[in-house]
Amino acid sequence: MASNALENKVAMVTGGSSGMGRSIALGLAKHGAKIVCCDLKQSANPNGYEADKDVPTADLVVKNGGAAIFCQIDISNAEQVKDGFEKTISTFGRLDMVINCAGYWAPFRTFAEEDDELWSKMSAVNTLGTARMCRSAIQQFLKQDVDLKWGSRGRIVNISSCAGNFGFPGEVAYSATKAAINHMTRAGALDHAKDYINVNCVSPGVVATGMARQNFENNAIHETMQKATPWPRLGTAEDIAEAVVFLCLPGSQWMTGQILSVDGGMTIGVPPPS
Repeated sequence: MASNALENKVAMVTGGSSGMGRSIALGLAKHGAKIVCCDLKQSANPNGYEADKDVPTADLVVKNGGAAIFCQIDISNAEQVKDGFEKTISTFGRLDMVINCAGYWAPFRTFAEEDDELWSKMSAVNTLGTARMCRSAIQQFLKQDVDLKWGSRGRIVNISSCAGNFGFPGEVAYSATKAAINHMTRAGALDHAKDYINVNCVSPGVVATGMARQNFENNAIHETMQKATPWPRLGTAEDIAEAVVFLCLPGSQWMTGQILSVDGGMTIGVPPPS
């Protein structure tokens, strides 16, 4: 159900052009938030599952009656991040939410097959990039007053992965960087709870996005993922967006430092035989 609960609030969404980030941006806009869509490029991933992927996210928000701009940001690039925050403040005058959905993933390979180049790229984007966005957001939030009705000075929602919660074969570097996001969330929340700044995290399971399409189209991988997920279906970008939106609404103002698994039950245990 849409509302005006986030009216006049401004949200930066990284990875906002496609997949989960796009769905999150659209979900926040439905509740009145102004959107800063941050990504490497404005166009959606052509391999995505979105029916309207020919329309950029910011344009779609505006088409639906909202306010939005696009910022080209590689979160591993400190200057681009700085410019993105400056553009956000100069355009909208404030910042209330940062959703860290941008991430890097590479096809499965064993630990022995991974190399320093892969680890450097994973760390630069998933861990250091997310940390950079968090720090920049908190620095801006501290310049703003607490909204007592909303219950916060600002909110951060990070996106990690079920792979950061338990051992996952074939993606050691990815798993390690996503586990780092989980603990970054907890420790960062402790530092800034006193400031009325919420830092939470959503940990997705197997979700149909353009980046994951090759896994969904590989029968063996798809079957393995389905067997590991107790719920009868795999995830959609909207499943993740609904959880993120909840963590931005007034009703979640007393939640901080939490890792919310949205994974069809994948992390609760091995499902029984069908």
